[in-house]
Amino acid sequence: MTDMAIGKILVADDHAITRRGLLSMVREIFGEVEVAEAGDSQAVVENVSQGDWGLILLDMMMPGGMDILEVLGRIRDVNAGVPILVITAEGEVSFAVRSIKAGANGLINKHLPPDELVRAIEMVAQGGTYLHADVAAAIARGIREDSEPLPHERLSERELEILKRLAMGRAVKEVAADLAISDKTVATYIARIRQKTGLANAVEMARYAMQHDLVN
Repeated sequence: MTDMAIGKILVADDHAITRRGLLSMVREIFGEVEVAEAGDSQAVVENVSQGDWGLILLDMMMPGGMDILEVLGRIRDVNAGVPILVITAEGEVSFAVRSIKAGANGLINKHLPPDELVRAIEMVAQGGTYLHADVAAAIARGIREDSEPLPHERLSERELEILKRLAMGRAVKEVAADLAISDKTVATYIARIRQKTGLANAVEMARYAMQHDLVN
Protein backbone atom coordinates (compact mmCIF):
# COMPACT_ATOMS: atom_id res chain seq x y z
CA MET A 1 0.00 0.00 0.00
CA THR A 2 1.30 3.45 -0.93
CA ASP A 3 1.54 6.38 1.49
CA MET A 4 0.35 8.80 -1.19
CA ALA A 5 -2.70 10.86 -0.24
CA ILE A 6 -5.41 10.90 -2.89
CA GLY A 7 -8.91 12.30 -3.25
CA LYS A 8 -12.05 10.42 -4.19
CA ILE A 9 -11.66 7.79 -6.93
CA LEU A 10 -14.22 7.05 -9.67
CA VAL A 11 -14.21 3.52 -11.11
CA ALA A 12 -16.14 3.39 -14.40
CA ASP A 13 -16.89 0.10 -16.16
CA ASP A 14 -20.16 -1.44 -17.34
CA HIS A 15 -19.26 -4.88 -15.95
CA ALA A 16 -19.90 -5.18 -12.20
CA ILE A 17 -17.30 -7.95 -11.78
CA THR A 18 -14.62 -5.78 -13.39
CA ARG A 19 -15.59 -2.84 -11.17
CA ARG A 20 -15.30 -4.99 -8.06
CA GLY A 21 -11.84 -6.14 -9.13
CA LEU A 22 -10.72 -2.56 -9.73
CA LEU A 23 -12.21 -1.40 -6.43
CA SER A 24 -10.31 -4.13 -4.59
CA MET A 25 -7.09 -3.15 -6.34
CA VAL A 26 -7.60 0.55 -5.58
CA ARG A 27 -8.06 -0.19 -1.88
CA GLU A 28 -4.96 -2.38 -1.83
CA ILE A 29 -2.98 0.54 -3.28
CA PHE A 30 -4.48 3.50 -1.40
CA GLY A 31 -6.16 1.96 1.65
CA GLU A 32 -9.64 3.04 2.75
CA VAL A 33 -10.05 5.78 0.18
CA GLU A 34 -13.49 7.08 -0.85
CA VAL A 35 -14.58 5.37 -4.07
CA ALA A 36 -17.60 5.76 -6.37
CA GLU A 37 -18.76 3.59 -9.28
CA ALA A 38 -20.26 4.31 -12.70
CA GLY A 39 -21.67 1.74 -15.11
CA ASP A 40 -22.22 3.87 -18.22
CA SER A 41 -20.91 7.03 -19.86
CA GLN A 42 -23.80 9.21 -18.68
CA ALA A 43 -23.14 8.19 -15.07
CA VAL A 44 -19.46 9.08 -15.52
CA VAL A 45 -20.29 12.61 -16.67
CA GLU A 46 -22.85 13.10 -13.89
CA ASN A 47 -20.43 11.90 -11.20
CA VAL A 48 -17.56 14.06 -12.44
CA SER A 49 -19.70 17.19 -12.30
CA GLN A 50 -20.64 16.50 -8.67
CA GLY A 51 -17.35 15.76 -6.95
CA ASP A 52 -13.72 16.65 -6.39
CA TRP A 53 -11.90 13.66 -7.84
CA GLY A 54 -8.36 12.43 -7.28
CA LEU A 55 -8.36 9.72 -9.96
CA ILE A 56 -10.67 8.26 -12.62
CA LEU A 57 -10.34 4.69 -13.96
CA LEU A 58 -12.31 4.72 -17.20
CA ASP A 59 -13.26 1.76 -19.37
CA MET A 60 -12.75 2.35 -23.10
CA MET A 61 -16.17 0.99 -24.11
CA MET A 62 -19.32 1.62 -22.11
CA PRO A 63 -23.01 2.04 -22.96
CA GLY A 64 -24.67 5.40 -22.55
CA GLY A 65 -24.52 6.98 -26.00
CA MET A 66 -21.02 8.52 -25.84
CA ASP A 67 -17.75 7.09 -27.07
CA ILE A 68 -14.50 7.40 -25.12
CA LEU A 69 -13.40 10.61 -26.84
CA GLU A 70 -16.70 12.31 -26.04
CA VAL A 71 -16.52 11.16 -22.41
CA LEU A 72 -12.95 12.43 -22.04
CA GLY A 73 -13.95 15.76 -23.53
CA ARG A 74 -16.89 16.11 -21.15
CA ILE A 75 -14.67 15.26 -18.17
CA ARG A 76 -12.07 17.83 -19.20
CA ASP A 77 -14.78 20.46 -19.63
CA VAL A 78 -15.50 20.32 -15.89
CA ASN A 79 -12.21 19.04 -14.44
CA ALA A 80 -9.05 19.84 -16.38
CA GLY A 81 -6.62 18.31 -13.91
CA VAL A 82 -7.99 15.00 -12.61
CA PRO A 83 -5.74 12.05 -13.59
CA ILE A 84 -7.53 9.63 -15.95
CA LEU A 85 -6.38 6.10 -16.74
CA VAL A 86 -8.23 4.54 -19.68
CA ILE A 87 -8.55 0.77 -19.48
CA THR A 88 -8.92 -0.96 -22.84
CA ALA A 89 -9.60 -4.39 -24.26
CA GLU A 90 -7.66 -6.06 -27.05
CA GLY A 91 -7.90 -4.46 -30.48
CA GLU A 92 -8.37 -0.88 -29.27
CA VAL A 93 -4.75 0.30 -29.40
CA SER A 94 -5.50 2.40 -32.50
CA PHE A 95 -7.35 4.85 -30.24
CA ALA A 96 -4.37 5.45 -27.96
CA VAL A 97 -3.19 8.68 -29.59
CA ARG A 98 -6.68 10.14 -29.80
CA SER A 99 -7.41 9.19 -26.19
CA ILE A 100 -4.26 10.91 -24.94
CA LYS A 101 -5.00 13.98 -27.06
CA ALA A 102 -8.55 14.04 -25.68
CA GLY A 103 -7.28 14.19 -22.11
CA ALA A 104 -6.31 10.72 -20.85
CA ASN A 105 -3.15 10.49 -18.73
CA GLY A 106 -2.60 6.85 -19.48
CA LEU A 107 -3.93 3.85 -21.34
CA ILE A 108 -3.55 0.18 -20.40
CA ASN A 109 -4.86 -3.13 -21.71
CA LYS A 110 -7.09 -4.79 -19.09
CA HIS A 111 -5.64 -8.22 -19.95
CA LEU A 112 -2.16 -7.33 -18.70
CA PRO A 113 -0.99 -8.80 -15.36
CA PRO A 114 -2.37 -7.15 -12.19
CA ASP A 115 1.09 -5.88 -11.19
CA GLU A 116 1.26 -3.86 -14.40
CA LEU A 117 -2.18 -2.37 -13.78
CA VAL A 118 -1.10 -1.40 -10.25
CA ARG A 119 1.98 0.29 -11.71
CA ALA A 120 -0.18 2.18 -14.22
CA ILE A 121 -2.62 3.35 -11.52
CA GLU A 122 0.19 4.55 -9.25
CA MET A 123 2.00 6.35 -12.08
CA VAL A 124 -1.10 8.19 -13.31
CA ALA A 125 -2.29 9.02 -9.77
CA GLN A 126 1.09 10.66 -9.11
CA GLY A 127 0.66 12.93 -12.12
CA GLY A 128 2.64 10.89 -14.63
CA THR A 129 1.73 9.43 -18.01
CA TYR A 130 1.47 5.69 -18.51
CA LEU A 131 1.67 3.81 -21.80
CA HIS A 132 2.42 0.10 -21.95
CA ALA A 133 5.23 -0.89 -24.31
CA ASP A 134 2.76 -2.32 -26.86
CA VAL A 135 0.79 0.93 -26.96
CA ALA A 136 3.95 3.03 -27.21
CA ALA A 137 5.13 0.86 -30.11
CA ALA A 138 1.80 1.31 -31.90
CA ILE A 139 2.05 5.08 -31.49
CA ALA A 140 5.61 5.03 -32.83
CA ARG A 141 4.47 3.05 -35.87
CA GLY A 142 1.72 5.57 -36.51
CA ILE A 143 4.18 8.46 -36.34
CA ARG A 144 6.54 6.74 -38.78
CA GLU A 145 3.80 6.00 -41.31
CA ASP A 146 3.59 9.13 -43.42
CA SER A 147 0.33 8.26 -45.16
CA GLU A 148 -3.33 9.19 -45.20
CA PRO A 149 -5.43 7.27 -42.67
CA LEU A 150 -7.66 4.51 -43.98
CA PRO A 151 -11.37 5.36 -44.01
CA HIS A 152 -12.15 3.30 -40.89
CA GLU A 153 -9.29 5.01 -39.01
CA ARG A 154 -11.25 8.27 -39.23
CA LEU A 155 -14.06 6.75 -37.18
CA SER A 156 -14.57 7.15 -33.46
CA GLU A 157 -14.40 4.02 -31.33
CA ARG A 158 -18.22 3.80 -31.18
CA GLU A 159 -18.59 4.35 -34.92
CA LEU A 160 -16.08 1.59 -35.63
CA GLU A 161 -17.91 -0.78 -33.30
CA ILE A 162 -21.18 -0.13 -35.13
CA LEU A 163 -19.50 -0.56 -38.53
CA LYS A 164 -18.20 -3.97 -37.42
CA ARG A 165 -21.62 -5.08 -36.18
CA LEU A 166 -23.34 -3.96 -39.38
CA ALA A 167 -20.66 -5.74 -41.40
CA MET A 168 -21.45 -8.94 -39.49
CA GLY A 169 -25.08 -8.68 -40.59
CA ARG A 170 -26.61 -7.18 -37.45
CA ALA A 171 -29.79 -5.15 -38.03
CA VAL A 172 -30.17 -1.62 -36.67
CA LYS A 173 -32.47 -2.79 -33.86
CA GLU A 174 -30.02 -5.54 -32.92
CA VAL A 175 -27.10 -3.10 -32.83
CA ALA A 176 -29.15 -0.73 -30.67
CA ALA A 177 -29.95 -3.55 -28.24
CA ASP A 178 -26.32 -4.73 -28.18
CA LEU A 179 -25.04 -1.27 -27.24
CA ALA A 180 -27.99 -0.16 -25.06
CA ILE A 181 -28.74 2.86 -27.25
CA SER A 182 -31.78 3.86 -29.31
CA ASP A 183 -32.46 2.99 -32.96
CA LYS A 184 -32.32 6.72 -33.71
CA THR A 185 -28.85 7.00 -32.17
CA VAL A 186 -27.64 4.05 -34.25
CA ALA A 187 -29.04 5.72 -37.38
CA THR A 188 -27.12 8.89 -36.52
CA TYR A 189 -23.90 6.91 -36.15
CA ILE A 190 -24.54 5.15 -39.47
CA ALA A 191 -24.92 8.52 -41.20
CA ARG A 192 -21.56 9.60 -39.75
CA ILE A 193 -19.95 6.33 -40.86
CA ARG A 194 -21.20 6.82 -44.41
CA GLN A 195 -19.99 10.41 -44.46
CA LYS A 196 -16.51 9.57 -43.15
CA THR A 197 -15.90 6.38 -45.15
CA GLY A 198 -17.95 6.78 -48.33
CA LEU A 199 -19.50 3.34 -47.72
CA ALA A 200 -23.09 3.62 -48.90
CA ASN A 201 -24.74 0.53 -47.42
CA ALA A 202 -24.30 -2.60 -45.30
CA VAL A 203 -23.03 -4.65 -48.26
CA GLU A 204 -20.20 -2.20 -48.91
CA MET A 205 -19.44 -2.06 -45.19
CA ALA A 206 -19.24 -5.87 -45.02
CA ARG A 207 -16.93 -6.03 -48.04
CA TYR A 208 -14.70 -3.27 -46.66
CA ALA A 209 -14.56 -4.85 -43.19
CA MET A 210 -13.48 -8.20 -44.63
CA GLN A 211 -10.83 -6.58 -46.84
CA HIS A 212 -9.31 -4.81 -43.84
CA ASP A 213 -9.64 -7.68 -41.32
CA LEU A 214 -12.09 -5.78 -39.12
CA VAL A 215 -14.30 -8.85 -38.71
CA ASN A 216 -13.56 -12.56 -38.60
